[in-house]
Amino acid sequence: SSPLTMTIKPLACTATIMHELMGDAAKKMPDKIKGLMLSCILSDTLEFRSPTTTELDKTVALDLALELKLDIPTYASKMFDAKSDVSEFTDQELIRMDSKKFELSDKKLRISVLETTSPKAILGRKENLLDAMAKVVIEDDIDEVLLFIVDILEQESTLLVQNKFVHTIAKKSFGVEPSSDIVKLPGIVSRKKQIIPNIKL
Repeated sequence: SSPLTMTIKPLACTATIMHELMGDAAKKMPDKIKGLMLSCILSDTLEFRSPTTTELDKTVALDLALELKLDIPTYASKMFDAKSDVSEFTDQELIRMDSKKFELSDKKLRISVLETTSPKAILGRKENLLDAMAKVVIEDDIDEVLLFIVDILEQESTLLVQNKFVHTIAKKSFGVEPSSDIVKLPGIVSRKKQIIPNIKL
């Protein structure tokens, strides 16, 4: 009934926008809120490794860390280790955990990303994940699931290649020829900036 008011900026993290909008008042935030903001920025930028990272994201994170007396590498390492423990989640929960639906060329895709410092732990569940992906396709009434396991430390992704359709996507989109049911994609870590824009069916 009336126009929406929104703020959209080319930054990696919404917390950066919030901090900027608050101006000097941001320094009066409780430490818990500052910690949450810092965590958001470090998570969204993969501790500044993601190509979506901007100088403002870095500046805000560094300022927050200084106010909280936190060492960013140490804090981020502990945060990513905690995030990488997915032992309590089912395979289908993992697939839907950080996932977005897209429609490309009349194909409905669920593009899922798992960011981790322990890719081997997730790949150890590969067979179960492949089975779960087939179930998610049916349950969600989509054409395919693309699951990218992002290695935060090595700055690469592993794409599960469950059939010829995904094999073709990997070849056309990233210029790789899968020889098995997984393929590594060096330098690919961002769904927003590197995965979605490159998907070709």
